[in-house]
Amino acid sequence: MALPPPLLPRSSCICRGVTRATPYKSVENIPDASTAPSATAQHSLLRAHTRAGRMQPARQVFEAMPPRDRSLVAWTAIMSGYATHGPASEALLLLLRMMERSLRPDGFVFSVVLRACAAVGNLRFGRQVHCAAAKMGYVDSDLFVANGLLTMYASCQSLGCAEKVFDGIAAPDLVSWTSMLSGYTENGCHTEALMLFVEMIHASIGCDAFTLSVALRAASSLANRSLGHQLHCCIIKSGFSKSGFLENCLIEFYGRSREPQLMQKVFDDMHDKDLVSSNSIIQCYADNMCDDQALSHFRAMMFECSECDEFTLGSILHVVTRRGAFGYGREIHGYLIRAGLDSDKHVMSALMDMYVNWATLHKGQCMLPLRMLRYYLLVQGKLDHFIVATSLRLCAFDQDLATGRMLHAYVLKFNMNSDPFVTSSLVDMYAKCGSVDESHVLFSRTKDPGTAAWTAVISGNCLNGQFERAMHLFRRMQLEHVQPNEFTYTSVLTACVALGDVVGGMEIQGNSIRTGYGTNASVVQSLISFYLREGQFKQALKLCLSLSNREISWEALVKDFAQGDDHVGILNLLCVIQRSGGVLDYPTSLHILNSCGKLELLREGLQAHAYLTKRGLASEPCISNHLIDMYSNCGSLKNALDAFRYMSDKSASTWTSIIIAHLENGCPETAIDLFVQMLRREKIPTSIAFLSVLKACAEIGLVSEAFQFFVSMTEVYKIEPSEGHYSHMIEVLSHSGMFKEAEHFIDSVVPLESSASAWTLLCSAAKQNGNTKIVKLAMDKLASLAPCDCRANASLGNVIPITDYLIRRHQCNE
Repeated sequence: MALPPPLLPRSSCICRGVTRATPYKSVENIPDASTAPSATAQHSLLRAHTRAGRMQPARQVFEAMPPRDRSLVAWTAIMSGYATHGPASEALLLLLRMMERSLRPDGFVFSVVLRACAAVGNLRFGRQVHCAAAKMGYVDSDLFVANGLLTMYASCQSLGCAEKVFDGIAAPDLVSWTSMLSGYTENGCHTEALMLFVEMIHASIGCDAFTLSVALRAASSLANRSLGHQLHCCIIKSGFSKSGFLENCLIEFYGRSREPQLMQKVFDDMHDKDLVSSNSIIQCYADNMCDDQALSHFRAMMFECSECDEFTLGSILHVVTRRGAFGYGREIHGYLIRAGLDSDKHVMSALMDMYVNWATLHKGQCMLPLRMLRYYLLVQGKLDHFIVATSLRLCAFDQDLATGRMLHAYVLKFNMNSDPFVTSSLVDMYAKCGSVDESHVLFSRTKDPGTAAWTAVISGNCLNGQFERAMHLFRRMQLEHVQPNEFTYTSVLTACVALGDVVGGMEIQGNSIRTGYGTNASVVQSLISFYLREGQFKQALKLCLSLSNREISWEALVKDFAQGDDHVGILNLLCVIQRSGGVLDYPTSLHILNSCGKLELLREGLQAHAYLTKRGLASEPCISNHLIDMYSNCGSLKNALDAFRYMSDKSASTWTSIIIAHLENGCPETAIDLFVQMLRREKIPTSIAFLSVLKACAEIGLVSEAFQFFVSMTEVYKIEPSEGHYSHMIEVLSHSGMFKEAEHFIDSVVPLESSASAWTLLCSAAKQNGNTKIVKLAMDKLASLAPCDCRANASLGNVIPITDYLIRRHQCNE
């Protein structure tokens, strides 16, 4: 029976999409007919070459055969070799050649060709082969052909046709069921795969290891722990518990299901742990952010077998990058150079990512990743998309526009601008380097920009203060029906905060709920910050209650308000934290106490103190010092003293805080007494403590005590006096009317760099006291300092206009 006409000629549509990978060329020294070996020997040699994957010698043997000796067995052998070892497109071309010679294919030929169609993804060719096989009666009678059709349709993403073929099989065997299962999982239809697996079990079809592995993969993709546990039991009952292949699948399942204890148990129970097993558990721990366990397994693996591959190194380098353990990463770099893996694309990408992250944490270290980039370019001759995008991220951080433009030229030269990852990285680089217009031009030239590109251009506008344009772009993005992600929402909410657009922020919240990001921790946290800044406290509290404390970064929110000096926002956030049962660490608590003190809100300060006491944070020395400062700013010396007395271990900084509190609240005598107590308790005073006690002496007019403290500071504690210390000493003398002594102190003790402020202070004090002689002397001193000290000019200008004084002085000299 002949094949249908459309399949026969080379010019038919079956040839579309089938390209010869390497055109076959005649090879010299091929024996002629007179010296050629027998047909049997040629067939044996052909099969030996194809089974070993040596396709070039196999093709030479095949072409050397006389046309009459090229039986169906020979054609099948060469096509099977290409379908198995590649290039699979050659198998399709050979089928066309075979059919030109009027050779009728059998079921095995059809199954081989269908396998080749699946490999190259040629659905059109596969459908015509299906028609030919059906007309010859092989589809209903030959399970090899039916199973090949299942695989072909599934690989070409035509699940509807695969289902029709499967339903048409009268008695599907294990291969049929497994092929259909694999087709579902490969196309993301995991629910359908599990339903088919259950149907297969009900049909009493025995499973093999591969079938169970496919079902496990579907269960892990759906995060169906219950079914995964049942499959594990099924594996044990079926006697596959010692199968290394299935044990690795179980490790992957438990890793993706976030059950590290069961994953570790499976690994520990393995009898023969190989490199694949170690790679699987390291990768799973890395994916679950269990960096310590991943590093521990890596060290154990290196200690036991002293070898790893590019997949191991890629996973562990990502762990090292996330932990910031760059010293360990450089050791790994040294190992992979010795192992000859430094040119592997997978490893090199992970290395570049590590060094770029290292450079972002160490300003001025951006040259090392660029040297790595140059080395990789020399070794490989071409950069891949990931390395280009990573390098652009480095340029964006370092604001290296020149290098970024060079990479842009490379992208254009090698036609990499169609990659969405590269395009979004370019847009982000230009925006972060301040070239917003170039970023917009590049974005406008991008064909069908995806979520990453839209997010990059929106965040770039926010970064450069162009918030209205960012909002306009977000609306355009919605009109283009491009789905935002969490980074898009956080960026556009920043624009809403800057513009004070409450309605826009509420609309964005509604949009995030519709797109499934309404419960995303990053988006919710941005919404909380937005509503707090806009005074919508009830809405902010409602959002806080929708997340667990583990998902909300209270510290980041408080720090965000602190950077903007928004003390009211910090206190409002404290109320939300208290109502939602949030937990703070002590660095964040300092911001809250500081805000209470800045706003002089004693009631809120007492509430914050009570909250910190309940959380066990009030006993921290640093917290206690800030409590004293807060109560002092609020004018409550009693509470400041209570906080001081309750401290078990009072450091020098604590004593300094209580001294300053009394000084600022009009109790200089008590401040001096506390300073003396501090010295008696053998606490080493700081420069600030001496500054405070000298100021207290100046307010009271204790000249003798001030000089004692000043000498003690310089001679006993070896503290270098600052301009403030000198100023307070001059104040002490001036307030006591001892202007001559003050003049002598400035001339003999105060250094030249501080003399301008000292003479200014003396001049001001003398003017208030009515001592014109000292005023004139101080002005003369300031005028003599004026040519060499610009600060002297500014200081003199605070007393009288310097120009008039210098003119009068010049006239007197003449």
